[in-house]
Amino acid sequence: MKVIEQVLAAAIFFGPALSLVLLSLIGFTPLKTSERVVKRTVAFGQSIGFFGGMVIAFHMVREFFVHGLATPIQVLHYHLFSFGFHTVEIGLQLDFLNIWFVVMAIILSNIVGVFSQHYLHRDPGFYRFFFLIVLFLNGVLVVFMGNTFQTLFMGWELVGITSALLISFFTIRRETIDNALHAFWAYRVSDIGLLCGAALLAAHAPDQVFALGVTPRQHLPHELFYLVPFLFLLSAMGKSAQFPYSSWLPRAMEGPTSSSAIFYGGLSIPAGVYLLLRLRLQYEVPSAVLVAMALVGAVSCIYGVLLSQVQSDVKSALAYASLSQVGIMFIEISFGWYYIATIHCIGHAFLRTYQILKCSSIIDQFVAFEDAHQFDADRAKAGVLPIVMSQKLISKLFSFSFDLALRAASGRSLLVASLDRLSHKLQAHEDRWLHFISGLNRFHDK
Repeated sequence: MKVIEQVLAAAIFFGPALSLVLLSLIGFTPLKTSERVVKRTVAFGQSIGFFGGMVIAFHMVREFFVHGLATPIQVLHYHLFSFGFHTVEIGLQLDFLNIWFVVMAIILSNIVGVFSQHYLHRDPGFYRFFFLIVLFLNGVLVVFMGNTFQTLFMGWELVGITSALLISFFTIRRETIDNALHAFWAYRVSDIGLLCGAALLAAHAPDQVFALGVTPRQHLPHELFYLVPFLFLLSAMGKSAQFPYSSWLPRAMEGPTSSSAIFYGGLSIPAGVYLLLRLRLQYEVPSAVLVAMALVGAVSCIYGVLLSQVQSDVKSALAYASLSQVGIMFIEISFGWYYIATIHCIGHAFLRTYQILKCSSIIDQFVAFEDAHQFDADRAKAGVLPIVMSQKLISKLFSFSFDLALRAASGRSLLVASLDRLSHKLQAHEDRWLHFISGLNRFHDK
């Protein structure tokens, strides 16, 4: 039975990985223009992963109810390289936490894959889209199945780069490129936290892996007790578009509807929630970090609710609604409600994916309305706000929300704009230095 478990657990990861390899080979042949070949290649790998994931999930549920504990299953352990006294390894495992995120990722990727076969039919970027979706799925599986924060970071980067590439999928419009760069800047800044935190943990305990429910939570050394949790919170805020990183999320809706559904409705946004869940279950987190986590979630929740009510398109409204729900998940994790946060995250992922996939049909069905997100007058009168607030206060709140939305849509965030200016200055200094050492200035003078 152990051998069968190992094979099925390996199939979860290596099924989509096989699809990625086959698609890479197909890309060098004329077969990449055949939609039938591309979609069957993708479906083949994802079906293997889906079958393995469902069997392992059933096995872990049975083991949990019989023995009270689901034993983690090691999927992969590979030594990458060494330098000095340090080693870099990639390890994947399945346990009673990540199996649900893995199954969610595979199911949602299959749903979006089937939808995209018709949505992008005869599109010139059909092959490119599916290649990026499969690459994204492999990155997500590494994030969810990684047995250390160092391995998790490897998948984290794959998710970030595929996100930026899919935002700029329709390259004929300049806005898509600008929005992709905006999201990429936000990712780069927030990823510093995970990179530094994972490196510090690797230096402190290089052989430590995730051990859910097997051992009590670990105590970080005194010098890392506050630093590492704050760094991980910074990364989770950026990946989950929490305030003040929220400005990139509605801009990410420039990509195809199907990629918006799987990224910002289903899988990419919950990655930050999963990171905080892992942190809370693995280590003792100081109260100051938990308070900061709850404050970030509360501010993001209020910010998302306000802006979602004044959007002029359905996708942006759903994006801000996702932001507010993830803020609630941050609060749940800070309170230690792990099961509630996990169920909330998975349920929200399925619901939001469905809503984003459906939004194009909603616009078509309600074409007579200028804004499909607006409620009719009867529903507005039956709402809660008129009961707890006066009409004058509601009007002021609406004006404030509209002003926030206008500022968010008309300009880049202060953080991204500052980094953009800094990068241009550094690039100019680098060009001048290269001209100086290469003698190009003297050449132009002559």
